Amino acid sequence: MFGRQRKTNKISVNGRQSTESLRDEKPRGDVAPSALNSSKRSSANKIFSGDALYSVRRYYPFAIYCCALILLYMGYIFSCQRLQREEISCQIELQTLRAKSLLMSTERIKATSHDNLTKEIQRRSLDLKQWNSLPAIIKTTPENNGTATNKK
Repeated sequence: MFGRQRKTNKISVNGRQSTESLRDEKPRGDVAPSALNSSKRSSANKIFSGDALYSVRRYYPFAIYCCALILLYMGYIFSCQRLQREEISCQIELQTLRAKSLLMSTERIKATSHDNLTKEIQRRSLDLKQWNSLPAIIKTTPENNGTATNKK
């Protein structure tokens, strides 16, 4: 019932009919299951014994080339990261130096203002007095032979 039905047709060869029946002789089920298992076993044996690598040995130079490229790329990435870290640290240092410079310049401007100078002179009790007149330009003439005259 579940198997194949055999054909029993009569055939004619050269005008004569044959009494032999035709049989459909197709294989049933797995085709040589032992052959499949043995091929799986042989491929596993090739992998574990190293024979699989022997068949691809013509690709070794290409594989070595690819590995070298990967290593070079990794080195390039690491060097770029190192340069980035150095650049960031230099930028941070530059910002701190700019802040210090700005602080120093504001302190210098405050310290050299007229009010702070007079307060500092009084605090140190120095005998310095402020001029009451504006400074004058001193000119020398050849007639004076180096003697200075004040011109107001």
